This record gives sequence, structure tokens and C-alpha cells, in this order.
Amino acid sequence: MSITPLEEVLEKISEIVVIWNNGQYKDLFEMNRQLSSNMFFLAHHQVEAKKEWMFKYYNCNEGSNAAREKWADMQVPELYQCRKIYDAAKGVSISIQNELKLN
Repeated sequence: MSITPLEEVLEKISEIVVIWNNGQYKDLFEMNRQLSSNMFFLAHHQVEAKKEWMFKYYNCNEGSNAAREKWADMQVPELYQCRKIYDAAKGVSISIQNELKLN
């Protein structure tokens, strides 16, 4: 299975959110399909980032858990990015679904 690169996923999600925000959409079904698909790819990248974060955390030489977490967070910023964008995209997806129910 070929997973879309993270940058492309983030760009496509951003395009959909901008179109939704500006009210310039023509096909809500297509937008929702594309958003859902890209959210799946984003979740895949989040899982990969979490694996990398865990590796960094457990191989860190810092003494405390807090220091290890901070160090791993700095080494794998994609994890935070994926988490936040996924949550925001989920809200947009729910809004699109509600709009579809009204029409």
C-alpha cells in the first residue's frame, strides 16, 4: 500500500478547509470523501511518528521522564502536528456531514 507523503496530506486537508471556510464548495460528498481519505493517511503518519517518538524516548540519556518526553517531543515534532491537525480536520468533517444531512 502506498501512503501519500505527509506534506501532500497536509496540503490537501488545508485546501479542503479553505474551500469549506470560504463557502466555495460544489460537491460536499467529494470534499468529505477526500477529507476522510486524507485523515486516514494523516492517522497513518501519526502512528509512524508515535513509533519514532517512542524510540527516541526510550533511547534518551536524560534521567527524568519529563526530560525524556521533552527531548522526544523536540526530536519528533510531526507527532504534535499530526495530532492537532487531525483533531481540527475531524471538526470540519463533522460540519460537512451535518451540512449533508440538511440537504
